[in-house]
Amino acid sequence: MTFLGVLLTVLAAVIISAVFYYVFKSTGPWESFWTFLLVLTLAGLAAGLWITPVGPVMWGVAWVPILMAIIIFALLLGAASPRKEEPVVSNSNRQEPSPRDRKAATLGALFWILLIFLLGIIIWKFMGGHPLPG
Repeated sequence: MTFLGVLLTVLAAVIISAVFYYVFKSTGPWESFWTFLLVLTLAGLAAGLWITPVGPVMWGVAWVPILMAIIIFALLLGAASPRKEEPVVSNSNRQEPSPRDRKAATLGALFWILLIFLLGIIIWKFMGGHPLPG
């Protein structure tokens, strides 16, 4: 993938992230525009490097797999957005973590696992990919 391909992939991720953030008011499970943008950008880059190129080629890049991966990731993350809930008041004296704290820890772990997985795909492809002929 060329520098122009990477730049246009980032631009496509910015546009789709902005549409989801400002039009659909969906920021994904992390409730942040920047993490949503980062995941979509990495998904687009991984798709551009990993998926077999199909469709029209512009500037040396097949855009169908990249755009489809970004849109699918945006839809999945948008569907995983938490609903707005009212705070729950507890009368117990136990020192148990609140459901919100547990959910935040789970989503934080999911974010880092997803980030490492996508970066691993990108780095693996840049380093030469799988050694077996395919």
